[in-house]
Formats: sequence, C-alpha cells, structure tokens
Amino acid sequence: MAIFLWLFQFISPIALIFGGFYLVEDPNPLALVLGAVAAIIGLIVGIVGWGDLVPPRWFWIKSSVDLAGSRIMTAIGYAVQFFFLVLAIFALIELA
Repeated sequence: MAIFLWLFQFISPIALIFGGFYLVEDPNPLALVLGAVAAIIGLIVGIVGWGDLVPPRWFWIKSSVDLAGSRIMTAIGYAVQFFFLVLAIFALIELA
C-alpha cells in the first residue's frame, strides 16, 4: 500500500489539473456520480493508508496530538484526489 500511495503522489497533481478543467466545463453526470463513489473509496484509502505516511516515532517532529489530527485531513485529501482522478479520466477520454 505504501508503494501505491507513493506513486499516487506523482499522479494526483496531474489528475487535479485535468479534473479541474473538466469540472469547469459541462461535466457528465455519470462522471460526477463515479467521482463521488471514488471519493468514498479515497476516504477509506486515506484512513487506512495514514499509518504508512506517518514516520516512525523517533522521526516525529510534531506532537502526537498534531499527528493524530492529520488523519482526518489526510483522508479528506485522498477523497478529493480520487474524485478528481475520475474527472481527469473522463477528460482524457473526451480529448481522445
């Protein structure tokens, strides 16, 4: 899972750009529904994958309260990225 999250960090900025352009135009309702489903999957991936993103305890530079609070923000971030990933795929299909 850690390798997937590491690779996804390279793909997600491109997906955010293409998905944002597609969202500004007239998006397909199917893309929005599939994006919402992918956002729920991204929320689950963010919650489960949070432990892979936190460094070992001896490398912590934040307090434990700050690290515990970032689990929710990480999950929301992955949900947004997965939503825009579906829109980016629809945008690339329309370009082709």
